[in-house]
Amino acid sequence: MSQHFKRVAPKSRIYKACVGSINKERVDSQEAEMGIMKLLVKRSSVKAVFVGHNHGLDWYCPHEKLWLCFARHTGYGGYGHWARGARILESTEQPFSLKSWIRMECGHVHSEVLLSS
Repeated sequence: MSQHFKRVAPKSRIYKACVGSINKERVDSQEAEMGIMKLLVKRSSVKAVFVGHNHGLDWYCPHEKLWLCFARHTGYGGYGHWARGARILESTEQPFSLKSWIRMECGHVHSEVLLSS
């Protein structure tokens, strides 16, 4: 995961430019930056970058022309005791749009955002 995720990460609470419900651990990004984010920002077809390594994070934050997004704790294994849920993506082709939200195991939906604007 890029260092850019660490730079845009909310420091304690999730602030207005970002969307999400949990920010319970620090971002663990790679030490070396290989330039992939520069390439992704230049591509007009790339709207968002998703990662899921940190279970205690489920936010999206803007970075230049992209959204940087965390999934959240989804399964029964791993670490942490956060409520389980999944990031859902919905894409339409004509006209193009990309939406995402979190659906919790109990069925509750939150943190919906249009990523293609």
